[in-house]
Amino acid sequence: MREFLPVALAFVSALLFYLGSPGQQWRAAPLWPRLSQGAALVAFVAALIPGIAAGHLATTLSLVITTLMASFVAFPFVAALRRRASGTAR
Repeated sequence: MREFLPVALAFVSALLFYLGSPGQQWRAAPLWPRLSQGAALVAFVAALIPGIAAGHLATTLSLVITTLMASFVAFPFVAALRRRASGTAR
């Protein structure tokens, strides 16, 4: 279970950062930007801690960055699929 913790925390970090951005398309209004970006930064640092503790910082850092990049690419597509499924066009 410990191996999935950095990936899960990186996903949470990306989600918080996305939902706090003004261009997000999941909610009617974005989350409070400072609060969500601060929480995203805390989740990002927490994702790196298991790798630092185990001595595998480079591997954990590449896992976290890959998860962040994949999430940032996928979130707008998920929003488009949600709009299409609900039948509302923007």
